[in-house]
Amino acid sequence: MWAPGRQPINGPLMYWREAIDQPGAAQMQHGRRLLESRPFLTRIPDDSIIAPEREKNSVPGAGRYRLVATRDRSGSYAMVYVPVGRKFKVHMDKLSGSKAKAWWFNPRTGEAKAIGEFPTAGEREFTPPDLGEMLDYVLVLDDASQPFPPPGALAK
Repeated sequence: MWAPGRQPINGPLMYWREAIDQPGAAQMQHGRRLLESRPFLTRIPDDSIIAPEREKNSVPGAGRYRLVATRDRSGSYAMVYVPVGRKFKVHMDKLSGSKAKAWWFNPRTGEAKAIGEFPTAGEREFTPPDLGEMLDYVLVLDDASQPFPPPGALAK
């Protein structure tokens, strides 16, 4: 909360009143809605969803290109954050049920787009809608038998 007349801590780039008007600040509402659109008390971090879990080079797997994943402990859903538009693979058997409904969630706009249903076996490659740098997305995989709303939508 750096403001005029205060000593800066942790190297802020701008005063908080300026920072709150940056695009990323407004986009936080989309991230919150995404996380609240699925059960969260049973959510665990699990990068083992990503195949391979660790890349030996930096694209993807390290630094600003690092993919991260989370899922429900029971496997009813999973989310994979993709910081750049590049292909990647997912271990589909981390999900419960025989089919997974897949979505792309755009954290910049809050829009979710269904991309199909896929068997929950083996590995599957996914390609984000937009390829290139600075184009992040979240792949959301739901057990197709679960009555989840679209990612980012509140359950009724």
